[in-house]
Amino acid sequence: MITAYFDDSGTHGQAADIVLVAGIFLDHNWKHHLDSPLCGQKDPISRFHAYDCDNSIGDFTRWTRTETDYFRHQLRTLIIESDVAAYGMACSRKDWDELITGDIRSVLGTPEGFCINQCFVRSVGWAQANTFDPHMTFVFDNRPAGVQRYAGTVYDAFEKWVYPPPQLVGCAFLSSTKIRPLQAADLIAWELYRYANSILIEGLSVPAQKEILHLKAGINFDAQMATRENIMKVRDHWLNYFKDKPGWLEQFANHFDFFDPLNPNYSNLSDK
Repeated sequence: MITAYFDDSGTHGQAADIVLVAGIFLDHNWKHHLDSPLCGQKDPISRFHAYDCDNSIGDFTRWTRTETDYFRHQLRTLIIESDVAAYGMACSRKDWDELITGDIRSVLGTPEGFCINQCFVRSVGWAQANTFDPHMTFVFDNRPAGVQRYAGTVYDAFEKWVYPPPQLVGCAFLSSTKIRPLQAADLIAWELYRYANSILIEGLSVPAQKEILHLKAGINFDAQMATRENIMKVRDHWLNYFKDKPGWLEQFANHFDFFDPLNPNYSNLSDK
């Protein structure tokens, strides 16, 4: 079974970007690096978090810039050697919140919800194009209840409408302390988040940092970014789709607003 692991960056506070990354990751050495960082020169790390590492806080307090950079390089190399595939979606929070409102926001979600949606799309597409595995499951790092409900609603739609293979067999929110592949997804998300932030500030011509290029050169890594122009195209596409379908947008909005994945009820989608 293929497992897609998702983690986020930029979702805490009012950062400009949101990134969620799906990594197909099976590891046996990640624990060793956390138990004995820098060949035992540092104390064990309970949970790797890329932001903490980059800023020398938490478990990385008093680490030098050279040490944190080298440790992240070690972990990126481990990801590359694990022969994984990854996808990342970045979204401009300010532009999304300004342009996506009302019923269409209920359907497409918050900026984070839209990124979750796209990670489902691209992960399933990758599995269909690159593997013969008949089953696929999704694991997210723990998120607030509202995010979990929306993700569960999107997953339910994919489960009902995506023809196998792969057959979708589960979606869970778990602790990245216990599920270490989520920590690998966090590292990829952080590097992509930094690059996406640079693009928002300086434009698409800004050079990518060496860390994201290291990952891009070593693994099957695809990424997208929802800029203001792209967000307008997404909005207009869906508004045009619903334009000649009276009542559909309102029904879909009600469904995404109130659907409980633990107690499915599809009455909001019935013809009236």
